[in-house]
Amino acid sequence: MAKLFFCVLLAVSFAAMAADPGVPVSGKSLLDELRKGGYIVYFRHTKTLPEHAHEAQMRLDGKWRVEDCSTQRNLSEAGYFEARLQRDMVAKLGIPHGKVYASRACRTRIHADWVVTQFEFLDALTPPRNRDKGLIVRKLLNTPPPPGANTFMFAHGGILWSATDYDSVESETFVFRPAPDGKPPQLIAAIRIEDWPRLARGEACCAPRAFWRGQGEPPVD
Repeated sequence: MAKLFFCVLLAVSFAAMAADPGVPVSGKSLLDELRKGGYIVYFRHTKTLPEHAHEAQMRLDGKWRVEDCSTQRNLSEAGYFEARLQRDMVAKLGIPHGKVYASRACRTRIHADWVVTQFEFLDALTPPRNRDKGLIVRKLLNTPPPPGANTFMFAHGGILWSATDYDSVESETFVFRPAPDGKPPQLIAAIRIEDWPRLARGEACCAPRAFWRGQGEPPVD
C-alpha cells in the first residue's frame, strides 16, 4: 500500500510540476513516463546553416521547392551531430514510438531519417504554415497514441507556434500529453539539446515553456 501511495504521489507531483512553465521537471519521472508511452513528442529540426535570408528570398521569388534542398535552409554540421545525439539517446533511454510523422522540407526529413528508421510525410507539418495546418497539427497533438507507444513528429518551429502559440529554438523537443474532453494538449516538458544528458541522468531539466503571447492557448474556431 505504501509503495502504491508513493507511485500515485510521484505521478501527481510530476503532473503538477509539468503544468508550471519555467519550472524544471524531474528527469527520472519524465523518462519513466516516456518509457510507458502515451505522449506526443514533437522534434523541432536540429541546427541549420545561416541561410534564413536565402530561403526567404526563394519564397519571395516563387522559387522555393520542397523537393529542392538548394532552395532551402539546411542542417549544419552541428545539426547532424545533434540528430545523431537524439538518435542515440532515444535508443539508449528506451523511448518507444509508434507512428512517426515528418515535414517534407529537407532539414526535417533528413533529421527524421537520422533518428528513426521509418516515417510518414504529413502535409500539415510542411511549410508554408497556415491556420488550417495549425488546427490539424493541434488535433494530432491531442490524439492519444496506441498503448505503450509515443507518437513522434519532426517539423518546424513556425508550425508548432501556429498550432499552440509555443515558441521554440532549433533542436528543441516538446512532450505533449493528450487531454480529454476537447481540452488543449498539455505541454509537460521542453527538452533542449543540452537537456538530453541531464534527462539520461534523471536530473531536473526540461522546463515547459510559457506561451509566446502570454495569453494561453490560441482559440480553435
